[in-house]
Amino acid sequence: MENGISVYAGLGYKQKENIELIKFAAKIGMKRLFTSTHVPESSAEGDNFFNDFAEIITAAATNDFEIILDVNPENIEEFNVSGLTLRLDDGFSVEQIVELSKTSKIQLNASTVTNEFLTILLNLNANFANISALHNFYPHVLTGLDTYFFIDQNKMLHDFGINVGAFVPSLNGKRRAPLFEGLPTLEDCRNFSTDLSARFLAALGTDFIIIGDGLPTEEEVIAVASTKENEVVMDVKLLTDDLTSIELLKNTFTRRPDISKSVIRAVEGRQFFKQIGGTIEPENFSAERNFGVVTIDNKNFGRYAGEIQIVEDILPADERVNTVARIVDEEVFLAGYIKPNQKFSFRFV
Repeated sequence: MENGISVYAGLGYKQKENIELIKFAAKIGMKRLFTSTHVPESSAEGDNFFNDFAEIITAAATNDFEIILDVNPENIEEFNVSGLTLRLDDGFSVEQIVELSKTSKIQLNASTVTNEFLTILLNLNANFANISALHNFYPHVLTGLDTYFFIDQNKMLHDFGINVGAFVPSLNGKRRAPLFEGLPTLEDCRNFSTDLSARFLAALGTDFIIIGDGLPTEEEVIAVASTKENEVVMDVKLLTDDLTSIELLKNTFTRRPDISKSVIRAVEGRQFFKQIGGTIEPENFSAERNFGVVTIDNKNFGRYAGEIQIVEDILPADERVNTVARIVDEEVFLAGYIKPNQKFSFRFV
């Protein structure tokens, strides 16, 4: 995923820290930088604001970032936008967007665009090769997007061949003024860790992710930079010390296309087990299995030995099935977003 950071002139961020963030993010493989010039709280900072803004753009360009500039119809003429990606805030006419798409890379407001609007752009021969979309972030607590609305918006945009990005907040870094409540796209992510927020957006099929707040920690930047595209990654606590089982759980799996009633079944479990070799002896099979438990079928299940499952129900104990891990409580919900044919994997904590 070509993920990114946000960097803002003014707003209490020190310019030295801004430039250091740009260099660090570039070093670990970040590809995008979002910035804005129409945050009301920054407009009173005068010449210093514009000098800092120009330095941010230069540093981003020097470090080969795609620079995403948030613009509106009133201020777009104030800037040299050549080579920038223009994130178009609400207020642009259909005709303006069509013309801009012919000369620049543009990003639509993924949170407000409609099917009818996209159809009009298509009929007016907008250059969809230059069009992507980026959701809003929401500084005001409780105003972030509903997750199911977000999923529907992304599906609509994907149906038109448009890649979609969204924002995650910084939890442990310096949250942006004036509210300091975080800058998430999804309200559900407002007080998640940045790492969990990014993995959640990836699980939902988001194409790229940007940290909304302007001075995240290095750990948060690394977490977003390393987020895996279209894969559900869950932290688990191991409940076994069997080396064969642990080695098996280190793989990336795919959910079977035929959805079972009570469990998420991995396509590759038995295949990976054959590659590893050895035997899975019965252990940890005496307790009932409930939502979020990870199991491996042991040797007593015959040809099913090595099958990996995530339980989505309350199931009785079975001497043929070993309980080997449990998804941590705060991440159990992620299992509910593993779609048929989607990748999933575990991190040991």
